Amino acid sequence: MKRLYAAVTAVLFIALFPACEGKKTGAAKAGAVNVIAVNFPAYDFARQIAGDKINLTMLLSPGAESHSFEPTPKDIINIQKSDVFIYTGGESDAWVDRILESMDTSKLRIVRMMDAVDLVEEEIVEGMEDDEHEHGEFDPAKVKDRPMSDFAGVWASGAPLLKNGSLDSYIAHRAEEEGKSTAEVKENLISGWASDYDSLTVSGNTLGIGSRSAAYTYRGYEIIESDHGPSVWYKYQITTSETGLPAYIMFNDHGDGNEEEHHEEEHDEEEEHEEVAHIHLKYGNDSFASLVERKNWAGMYFASGASAEEIAETLAGHGHEKVYDEHVWTSPKNAQRIVQAIANVLCEADAADAEFFRQNAKNYNAGLDELDKEFKAVVNGAKRKTIVFGDRFPFRYFADAYGLEYFAAFPGCSIETEPSAATVAFLINKIKEKKIPVVFHIELANEKMADTIAGETGAKKLLLHACHNISKKDFDQGLTFLEIQKANVPRLKEALW
Repeated sequence: MKRLYAAVTAVLFIALFPACEGKKTGAAKAGAVNVIAVNFPAYDFARQIAGDKINLTMLLSPGAESHSFEPTPKDIINIQKSDVFIYTGGESDAWVDRILESMDTSKLRIVRMMDAVDLVEEEIVEGMEDDEHEHGEFDPAKVKDRPMSDFAGVWASGAPLLKNGSLDSYIAHRAEEEGKSTAEVKENLISGWASDYDSLTVSGNTLGIGSRSAAYTYRGYEIIESDHGPSVWYKYQITTSETGLPAYIMFNDHGDGNEEEHHEEEHDEEEEHEEVAHIHLKYGNDSFASLVERKNWAGMYFASGASAEEIAETLAGHGHEKVYDEHVWTSPKNAQRIVQAIANVLCEADAADAEFFRQNAKNYNAGLDELDKEFKAVVNGAKRKTIVFGDRFPFRYFADAYGLEYFAAFPGCSIETEPSAATVAFLINKIKEKKIPVVFHIELANEKMADTIAGETGAKKLLLHACHNISKKDFDQGLTFLEIQKANVPRLKEALW
C-alpha cells in the first residue's frame, strides 16, 4: 500500500507542484542541475562543493526532527524531477526506498551516504535504554490462554534437513553472525532440534503421530526465560496413558495470544515473501517441570510441504538483523569520503563544471583534515577518555575515530526522550564515579534529562552538535557543517581535560 501511495500521489500532484521548491540555496537557475538533499549534512556538503552552480534543496525543514521525517506529496514530486538525490540510508530513511521503487530512476543519480563509508552497528552500551523493538516488548500481563487448536496443522521436523545439508546456507549465515564455525553451529542446532518424531498432526485438541493419536487437556502456560528473552510455552496433558504418545507436551510459536495486535504492529502489507509457519515442541513423560528445565532443547517443526529454501529464508529472518548506525558524517574522515562521493556524482551530472566541483571538494576536505587534527589534539592531551550524554548518542563513528568511551541514555536513532529513573541514576553515578565535568546534549533536544543530571552532579551542561539539522535562524544565516564541528572542539576539550 505504501508503494502504491507513493505512485498515486506522484500522479495526482505532479501538475500541482513545480520541482525543487523547498529549502533552497537561492533562486532557481535555468539549466542548472537540480539536487535534492534529505538532511543538513548532505545539503551542506553539496553546497560547499557546487556553490551556486546547482539548484539545491533540503527536504528536511530547519529545526525539524530528522528521524521522524515523512515526505509530503510535493517532496515526492521534487525527488522525481531532480537530477541528483542525496540521502543517508538506514532505518530513518526507509521511506526513501519505497518512493524510489515507485518511480523511474533511470535518469536520477543517487548518493546514499552510508555507501561511502565503513559501517558499524548501532550499539547498546551499559546503562542505555533500547527502544528499537519497544512495540513488541513482552508483557506478561497480556498473555492469554490458548487452546491446542491454535497449533493446528501438519508439521514436519526440521532436524532431518539439518542432517542432510538442506539448511547449510542458513547454518553458514548464522555462523557468520555469531562468529562461530559452521560445524559448531550445525552441531548445536542438531542437538537443540532433536526429536523422536519426524512429523506430527494437530487437529482440535488431538495430537497425531504416525498411526497413533490422543486427546490432550490444556494445563495453562509457562513463561520461560532464555538468551533470546522471555517466551510463552503452552502446556497440554494427555487424557489417557495407554496410547504410546508423550504424556506432557508444550508448544511455542513466539505468540502470547495477542496475534492480531502484533500482526498490525509488526507486519507490512507488502511482505516480500510469506514466512513458513513453524512451532517449537517440548515433550516427555515425567512432568511439565522437567520440560521447563530443558531450556536449550525444543523440537523445531515447520508447516509440511515447505521447501528447504523457504525454511532457510524464514530462519534467516528470525536471526539477528544488523542495524547499522546511520550518523556516518560525525567522523571527519567519513565526512571526507562522503564529500568525495557527492563530488563524483555532481561531476557526472554537470561535466562542464566538473573541475570547479573537484577543486571545491579538495579544499573542503582539507578543512576536514584540519578539523580531524584538532579533535586528535584534544583527545591526545586529555586526562580522561569518557564522555556522558544525557540524551541520545549519535556519535558512534566519532567515538570510534578518537578512541572514546561513552555512556548515554539512548542510541542515536531513538525516538524516546524520557528515560527511566534507573537510566538517569546510572548516568549520574558514572559522572560522580569518573569525576566527569560535563554532561552533553545534542542539538534541538529538550535538555531536561541533561538538566537533571547536571543538577545532581554539578557537571556543566554543554551541546555537542551532531549536525542532524540546524535551527531556522542558523539555516538562514548560512551556518555550515564545518563551523558547527569547529565549535565542538572546545566543548570536547572541556569534557576531557
